[in-house]
Amino acid sequence: MSENGMIQKVDLYQIWEQEEFRQILPFKEYIFDMLIHLDIVSEQRRYDTKTGSRLPIENFFVPCMLTQRNDTDFLKQECTPERTLSLAFVFKGTIIPPALPNRLICACLSMWTLKEYQGRKLMFSGFVGLSFDKEHDIVVCVEGNKILLYLVHKRSKGLIIPDIATSVRDCLFVTLERISEFYQSSIHCKTSSKLPFLTEYSCSKLNCFTSEKKLVSETEECLCKHGENIKNNWRIWNKKKEQKQCDANCQGLSEDALSQIPSNTELLRLSVNCETRMLHDLALHLGMEEMVWSDMVENYPTNTQMVKFLTLMHLKENDEITFTELDNGLREMEITPHTLCVVRQRKQVKSSIPDDILDCIPSDEIVDRLAPLIGKIVFQLGIELGLSVEDLESIKEKCDRDLTAQNKEVLFAWRKDRTVKPTIRVLEQAFVNIGKGARCLKEVVKDVDPNTLKAVEIVTGNAT
Repeated sequence: MSENGMIQKVDLYQIWEQEEFRQILPFKEYIFDMLIHLDIVSEQRRYDTKTGSRLPIENFFVPCMLTQRNDTDFLKQECTPERTLSLAFVFKGTIIPPALPNRLICACLSMWTLKEYQGRKLMFSGFVGLSFDKEHDIVVCVEGNKILLYLVHKRSKGLIIPDIATSVRDCLFVTLERISEFYQSSIHCKTSSKLPFLTEYSCSKLNCFTSEKKLVSETEECLCKHGENIKNNWRIWNKKKEQKQCDANCQGLSEDALSQIPSNTELLRLSVNCETRMLHDLALHLGMEEMVWSDMVENYPTNTQMVKFLTLMHLKENDEITFTELDNGLREMEITPHTLCVVRQRKQVKSSIPDDILDCIPSDEIVDRLAPLIGKIVFQLGIELGLSVEDLESIKEKCDRDLTAQNKEVLFAWRKDRTVKPTIRVLEQAFVNIGKGARCLKEVVKDVDPNTLKAVEIVTGNAT
């Protein structure tokens, strides 16, 4: 356990059967639930890849038992200045009590998926690597009196979605606040309104930090000792809620981000947020022939969104356009280049679905009931959920003229991929992002009992 930080429930019960622990054995279930509640152990949740049914929990993460330090090169190879944003929670004193980061890591494991790197799980003493989605990874690690948070984009930090950065920062801040308050109460300290830690934000060096106190002022610039304006990074970590338009200080996509070829998901976001005529004119300005556009309109006469997306895909596949070409085209047409900023935005979801339902993986029954309600947006939904164009074309060929069957296949393919936990929350965000709205999902899950959904233990396939 000191190497992988994992233990089976039966092994813990066996330890408690020793003479020294006999008195607590009758209360073993309650005590184990308390260990989970206090973030001392965390469930390793597993799901059947075919049905989405939750499998019996066999292993539990116990970060406090880890002694193995991070000996991978993940930080060096993946957390590069070109792809990473960083902040630090800085505690008073020279070191942090080990129990605090251990509980934080345990809480992180309950929120996000533990990442694997070169065949190894990224969980070590004072270190954890997690996947937020297919584009963003999270690293939490302890150095001296700092808990460092890294948010890493697959291609460029200039494409990090501020909503995601802000939600991750908020989650860790609130969790640290809760853990700190618990420890204060457990040692009979008077609860203080002052937190035992401060937040500092790094520049691109990732080891130069500036206090939040200096950044919250209204001034547009706050330079670090390297001459960088840290305010730009601070705004990404602290995006205002409900902010739909770029603020006055937005500089558009960074040079590094502009050099990237857009992902399919980014092109989908752009197509959803742009007018049809504007995309038509931009495509022709960038060299696409009118006949190609006309053919797409003829193939999808009642699906304008599909035409817009396929137009951008045509430019990507035939001309390998980067964001730079798109940016230049918009400028030459005298259209604001901030149009491209939508690829770094995520639509706000005002959900009325309970959290305990949102955090579950949709069952076969939910997929069966949802599929007929999705309609003609199967392609857009598949792209938003991370499926490849090739996979979606195969599904269309397999289930030709049967929309419900196509939608089912898309949902099953998404659910089978466990790179990131495929929850109802992820599905709800996808519906909102593509403009469908989540009302159909709400109707399907409104009568679902979360306890029943979580308790499904039937195994009909191999576990992941």
